[in-house]
Amino acid sequence: MNNNKLLNNSLLQDNNVSTNVPPLQTYEQIAKEEKQSVSALGYEQQSFVPCYTDEEREKIKSRLDKFLQAECIDVENPIEPSEFLIEVNGVPALPFGDLSLITGEKKSGKSTTYHVLLSVLLGEEGRWGPIVRTAKDPHVVIFDSEQARYHAQQATMRILRMAGLPPKNIYDRLRYVPMRLLTYEGRQQVIADYLETYRPNVVVIDGIVDLITDFNSIEESKPLVDKLMAWATQYQCCIIGLIHTSKTNPDEPRGHLGAFGGEKAYMTIEVKKDHRGIFTVGTQSSRGEEMPEWHFKHDADDIVPADDDVEIHRKKSNAQRRDTMIKKGEEQYRKNACMVTDLIVKAGGSIKKSDLVKLIEETDGLGQKTTAAYKLISHMENDKIITYDVKGCITTASE
Repeated sequence: MNNNKLLNNSLLQDNNVSTNVPPLQTYEQIAKEEKQSVSALGYEQQSFVPCYTDEEREKIKSRLDKFLQAECIDVENPIEPSEFLIEVNGVPALPFGDLSLITGEKKSGKSTTYHVLLSVLLGEEGRWGPIVRTAKDPHVVIFDSEQARYHAQQATMRILRMAGLPPKNIYDRLRYVPMRLLTYEGRQQVIADYLETYRPNVVVIDGIVDLITDFNSIEESKPLVDKLMAWATQYQCCIIGLIHTSKTNPDEPRGHLGAFGGEKAYMTIEVKKDHRGIFTVGTQSSRGEEMPEWHFKHDADDIVPADDDVEIHRKKSNAQRRDTMIKKGEEQYRKNACMVTDLIVKAGGSIKKSDLVKLIEETDGLGQKTTAAYKLISHMENDKIITYDVKGCITTASE
């Protein structure tokens, strides 16, 4: 907007330079005039460039000031850091007031992972393997849009059993809400109503893709993630959403919903199952310290820690790798030694050490650098494959 027009008109008006000066123009008149001049050049001015009256500006300022007063960060009044639900080997994970995701391929153990976590939150000991409860007075609700009522009940009983609790309803601490019969709008509304009514501090949504019609729709995915973030902030609860990984990229949560959710979530936990039936739970991404990996496996009807199994397997695998490397190294050494003895024979059975080093460097299949060539010769000396003659030249031991 051309402020010079206002300034020039004001100066002319104040100094009475000419009686032919037009009346002082308003911002609205200048904006209209400039828009017309832009259009006259054959270009359409952007429609979202605002043009307000002074009264409208005052209303905008009043509204904005109220928002800033309520929400603007005040560095003089410290904000307490978020509390976390658990610690894994001393590292805090899953904060209140934020969204977190659990992702993995189909049947990779996503639901079992949150069953373990909830058993820690609800159990008297508050501990399972490397996981320790840090949350106080957890009130848990599970919204499930996938399982039939029978399997939902079995899942609830498993959580109670793992927590060391009897199969009794404890709605003040744990409630399982099946939503299979509801539309996606109905599911969102049930969650909103429950949060407003009962104010739980731990919310599991299994799975969040069923809260919209198309997880690949930007128009649906972005508003849902915004809503989940707003719910977590408004009710200061930890929302844990379950979502499959992409079929084309198993390392990423599915669709635009997974992409937006992964960007906004405090942490994304990834679950993988290996050929031995051991499940590995780790951190795919996090805004804080990464949660250390932990492991579980099925033992009949129970879920038990498998960290010792993984450690034993890791040591065994490392030993096998070391043995393989040693074996390959020995095979390569024997091959190189044979080539070196051939070089000595071709040189007449006797050769200066410096000349042999040069041959080793230049020979295809050996191609050793100077230091490596000297080490190879030294190794062969120790193994008594080569020796020195009276002239100080290298010869084969048989010579």
